[in-house]
Amino acid sequence: MELPPQDTGGVTEMEIGYLFARREWGKGYAAEAALACKEYGFKSLKYKKLVSVINVKNLASIRVAEKAGMKKEKTFLRAGNKMYVYSISNG
Repeated sequence: MELPPQDTGGVTEMEIGYLFARREWGKGYAAEAALACKEYGFKSLKYKKLVSVINVKNLASIRVAEKAGMKKEKTFLRAGNKMYVYSISNG
């Protein structure tokens, strides 16, 4: 897990990004790590907002974002792919 800057269709925001080996999918690691990154980003790094950029076809990543409390904010195109921006604010 990491919190890199990410272009969200013309705006750069801090992202909770996750990528796990396929053999580890479905074990809950991504949701657990996303929650830990959210806490770290808000409490330690003092970010006001975090996002996840997700391909609209990636239902598993959408579920992870939702488990972290994120809501769909917008849709944009990246290299011809339709992407969602899920976000959560610390407030």
